[in-house]
Amino acid sequence: MTQKLVRDDFEKFHDYGCLIPERIIYFGSELFDETVSENGVDFMSSAKLIKNLLFLDKQSHAPIFMHYSSPGGDWDRGIAVHDIIRGIKAKVIMIGYGCVRSMGTIIMSACDKRYLAPHCRYMIHNGTLGLYGTSEDVRRNAKEADICCDFMYNIYFEQMVKKDPSITIRKIKHLCEHDCYMSGQKAVTLGLADKVLG
Repeated sequence: MTQKLVRDDFEKFHDYGCLIPERIIYFGSELFDETVSENGVDFMSSAKLIKNLLFLDKQSHAPIFMHYSSPGGDWDRGIAVHDIIRGIKAKVIMIGYGCVRSMGTIIMSACDKRYLAPHCRYMIHNGTLGLYGTSEDVRRNAKEADICCDFMYNIYFEQMVKKDPSITIRKIKHLCEHDCYMSGQKAVTLGLADKVLG
């Protein structure tokens, strides 16, 4: 009987990405597409994560541990996760493995404690929304991309100014002009993470 329960729990963890008794959530990409350079935060993974966060928060306000590895992903889905983490009562402790890039850094910024594994790489940059359609659509999409980038700069600023009171939005914009890769320790030094584990 005990073995069956353990196996059922194991299967449920892989189905839902949530180990309920330990309040652990694994968050990574749901879909993989060889034709794109990034497979990250998408509709399926963000919907599952939001459900898991709300469920665990409803059960108890004890801390939730989120294990994360992702190269980034969709802005709309990621910012929804960010807002849910900020909105629930339980504290969320995130541990990044492998890579925390792009949208992943925005999700991490919402967490109460932000840890990185020893070899985890961190990357910030100006994201893209994907500009399609007529020339008028492209102009409108470009304006929306600027709004999202400004929101992103302010999120980084909130974190970085605690470590460096001289930091400015202009400096952050400069950092984000290109893919800005860094070690976990550099992310901690900038105020983008709290600690490198191990």
